[in-house]
Amino acid sequence: MDNKTLENQRVLIVDDQRAFQLMFKGILYSMGATNVAFAPTGEQALAKCANINYDILFVDYHLGIGKNGKQLLEDLREKKLLAPHSIFMLVTGENTVPMVMSAVELEPDDYLVKPFSQSVLRSRIQRIQRKKTQLSAIYQALYDDEAQHVVELCQQELSTESRYQQFCRRVLVENLLALKRYAEAEQILQSSLSQRRNGWALLLQARLCFELQRFDESLLLCQEAIEDNRYFAEAFDIQAQNYLALGNLDAAFSSILAAAEIAPYSMNRQYLVLEIARQLDNLPQQVQASKQLYEITRRSIKQDIMHLLNYIRTVIDAAVRTTDPAQRNRYLQEVSLALQRVKRDEGMTREINFELFEALCQARLESLSGAQYQAKKTFAAVADQLPEQHQILPDAIFLLNQIGEFEQANTLTKLLPAELMKNPLLKTLFSEQQQFVDEKQQQFGELNKAGINSYKEGNFSAAIKHFEAALDLAPMNTGCALNLIQASIQQLNKQQKNKSRELFERCKKTFRIVDNMPLPEHHRIRYKELLQQFDKLRDEFRR
Repeated sequence: MDNKTLENQRVLIVDDQRAFQLMFKGILYSMGATNVAFAPTGEQALAKCANINYDILFVDYHLGIGKNGKQLLEDLREKKLLAPHSIFMLVTGENTVPMVMSAVELEPDDYLVKPFSQSVLRSRIQRIQRKKTQLSAIYQALYDDEAQHVVELCQQELSTESRYQQFCRRVLVENLLALKRYAEAEQILQSSLSQRRNGWALLLQARLCFELQRFDESLLLCQEAIEDNRYFAEAFDIQAQNYLALGNLDAAFSSILAAAEIAPYSMNRQYLVLEIARQLDNLPQQVQASKQLYEITRRSIKQDIMHLLNYIRTVIDAAVRTTDPAQRNRYLQEVSLALQRVKRDEGMTREINFELFEALCQARLESLSGAQYQAKKTFAAVADQLPEQHQILPDAIFLLNQIGEFEQANTLTKLLPAELMKNPLLKTLFSEQQQFVDEKQQQFGELNKAGINSYKEGNFSAAIKHFEAALDLAPMNTGCALNLIQASIQQLNKQQKNKSRELFERCKKTFRIVDNMPLPEHHRIRYKELLQQFDKLRDEFRR
């Protein structure tokens, strides 16, 4: 047995358990290691790797608070801190399907389940070292993202009697697909499948058929791959994409949920869950997928405030759209809890004015609970800050549309940067709200117009009814509120004797919609004039 497997190798153990660090160090020393470093967190490991090029990394999957092992691997690859020759081994005491499959999908060099023997560890390391040494040029080209060079090197390796034929074929086909050289890729895949129905070949052929819109053929290949391996999450992914392309939403949803159950920690997978759930109007799954996206990206290189905002927006959107009062209350509670939890994470919230975002969310919740005046008042208190807060502008627009301030919503929409609308979920939320708003705005517009026509004809009582019906649809609409006030004042003036106290009180209540609110110039002038007229009526009622 070779006791010098790790001689002259720089080794990093990333584990938050001190006892395991020391035990593992002893095993590594017996294998010839003399240069062993430790990091208890993913963040510290990342910092060490920025300064030292380690040859072998043993990384625990969980790592307690902060980045987990999977996120650390993603970060190291994204930042090019994992050299082509380096060996990255994930280590865990858990062997649940979601844990194992999510880790395997990321393709670390190996995956060790505790406990493991020294002989198993040694043989695994030696096997990987031999492979990386022989295929060093291919690993370097993969590291450099040179797909064409990878193709050439794989072809060279396949022309020899290499022991790594299967690996080289798979890498060759993956890069041919990336280069859209489908005919060459299919020729290699057909040759491989004629010899043996390997899972990787079935999957890549299914992906190729999907890209070429041969959906039925792709579905058959996916089914074969799944029958061979019921935990083949990527095969379920492609199956879902095929069903979606064929318009079979229910089958697509069933497939993508199966994939997400097997390996939930994939962003692309959760985005597909979200997309199909939206098409099926499945609110709980939309919320779950957006929450999963936020959780996946927290602490990772993919961390972005966008995922947090999208999660909270999705829950509020679900609360707006659900018809079940109990479910709405659960969504409202989820939003409140999420906002409270995130406030403790300064690293996440420093990118935006989080207090402003929270205020707008609270206003939307107030509106949903029927507190329309309070919602508008909350908006009024923060309105001046909005033009500079591009990330949060969408939430102000959602709120304004929700309470019926369509004119102000349109004004703010013009300030939205085009870059922001590249966010696919935000774009979808806007599109869906706009469809709902367009329908409501049309009804509102017709009622408001009918009220204006009745007013012009001198039929103030009919005008009042139309304006009140319009406000039922858009309860905080400034223009319509002013119209109702004007019609009510005219009707009260018309009643020279026995003026209606009840109409006066309704008019007084309508003023609350516009009192102390930021108003456009034309509305502000009109408001002052109407307030003077109303004060005269108030004096009459006092006499």
